[in-house]
Amino acid sequence: KLICLNMAQYIQVVEDESDEPVEIPSEPDGTLLLTTLSAQFPGACGLKYRNPDSGAFRGIRLADGVLHPPDGVWGSYQYLAVFPKEN
Repeated sequence: KLICLNMAQYIQVVEDESDEPVEIPSEPDGTLLLTTLSAQFPGACGLKYRNPDSGAFRGIRLADGVLHPPDGVWGSYQYLAVFPKEN
């Protein structure tokens, strides 16, 4: 008999690709609250990751203060915290 428990995943986040990652816990449904991200990266407004196929960055969907994993799974990517651009 298989019992599934909703457990937090830990998502590796950095401010810069050369930084040491911080592991941030997801919610039981797999999403990440922007407030949880902001607690470790004050001022962060989102996440992005480098697509291994194209080398381009992909942004993570943010809706109502909740970040949603790409294709439903955070996977083993290293995510970069996104900050507002200064004008």
